[in-house]
Amino acid sequence: MKIEDVKKKELLPPNGTEMLCKNLVETTYDRLSEDNVRIFRDRLLDMTGCIFGGDIVPEDRFYYDLLKKQGGAPEAPLFADKGRLPVMSAVAHNCLHARANDFGNMYVKIFDEGIASHYGETMIPMNLTLADMYGVSGEEFITTNVAAEDTVARILYTLPVRWPTDMQIVSSAAAAIAIRYYKLDAEQAKTAFSYAATNSTDPGNSYYDYCQEFKLHNAESARMGILAAEIAKGGWKGLEDPYFGHWGLITNKVPEGELPDLYEGAFKGLGEEYYTENRFKKGPGGIPTTAAGELGKALRAQIVAADGAFDASRVKKVHVYQSNSMRRNYYFNPFQYRNHTNALFAYRFATCCTLYHGDRTVALVQTPAILAHPELVRLSEEATMDTYDCTPGKMMMKAEAEMTDGRVFTAEMDYNEAMKDYPTHEFLVEKFWSQFDAFGKLPKSVGEKIIELAGKIETLPDMREYTELLTVK
Repeated sequence: MKIEDVKKKELLPPNGTEMLCKNLVETTYDRLSEDNVRIFRDRLLDMTGCIFGGDIVPEDRFYYDLLKKQGGAPEAPLFADKGRLPVMSAVAHNCLHARANDFGNMYVKIFDEGIASHYGETMIPMNLTLADMYGVSGEEFITTNVAAEDTVARILYTLPVRWPTDMQIVSSAAAAIAIRYYKLDAEQAKTAFSYAATNSTDPGNSYYDYCQEFKLHNAESARMGILAAEIAKGGWKGLEDPYFGHWGLITNKVPEGELPDLYEGAFKGLGEEYYTENRFKKGPGGIPTTAAGELGKALRAQIVAADGAFDASRVKKVHVYQSNSMRRNYYFNPFQYRNHTNALFAYRFATCCTLYHGDRTVALVQTPAILAHPELVRLSEEATMDTYDCTPGKMMMKAEAEMTDGRVFTAEMDYNEAMKDYPTHEFLVEKFWSQFDAFGKLPKSVGEKIIELAGKIETLPDMREYTELLTVK
């Protein structure tokens, strides 16, 4: 879009970004919808479970030990851990926990368009960390998250290509949370966004290379969010428009001198409707593995129905297929490293794990747990992956279990529909318990209290009633 083609001249840069900043700092709880609050309660319980589940990843332990070794002022709590650290270390610690198994809620639907987004695993744990520091109410806690998410969702919406560029929005999401706690005004908020946008991190090729940068990205984005707010508070100058100005984070993705085609639409209903993430994962790893994991369960059920029990040694080989209508990416690659990160982003492992165990929990995808089951490793490494034709307009996945006696069990599932189901409360509670129990360092009564308070979080006068339950005494 040529700048001169913008119909609503009042939206011309930097006005649009300044409107977003003003709405961010001025939003109050009474503006939020019932759905905003209801969905956030569910997401809070979901992400809290992920913080506990994230603590069991053995490859990440050195990082938490490093933060503690560096020490510093005991400003903010360490969740699923003991003690307090400077806020920048604490938010990094807590956000890495939340993303460790890539099991947290994600995906925003804005203006009836679904977009893969990955900022919730930074925003919610960071918000919890600062809520403990500042002792805010449950209403203010929810308002901060919803207002901040809506701000970055609207920016994300304008991107001509969302994935994987959406990852560059996460430091801005973290800054949006910090902006409200630091009580910055709209102009200061734009300054904070200037530094968050220009110092954004990107996981790069970490998904294809099965590198842990995919989660360090969330931790470092959280740190940058705090630093950006401190810079704005300290009085440094920001950019005229960090997103849509010259060489802005978004305008760098379109021809110079132009704006993204969806620019004007991003401000529709600003301050009246708030958009947040709203999808929940059924298994640890990228949400595209949902169908693959469900296919393994379906195959296992068929085998048990036919044989009375499941015996992995009777499965000769597993074959996984995606329809030709689907993009072929890193999920399509072989399971070859026999480790946690590879397991999170491989269709073949997702299918074989649920076929073998009947489930795919955080405990089952850890490297030691994978190596403890040679038959699971065999099935996953020897599984094949191919494409097939399906009904035009559909995106489908199919799996086959080829048995040693020649029988073949088959299951098929709609790839997109598998990810869309909004979970029941019972599912979310079960998901929470599986991670809380895997963590195993707190009594059941604490877990019960977390579930109770998450369901009425807006009523709390002080969020510390909740956050104190997330630490080890």
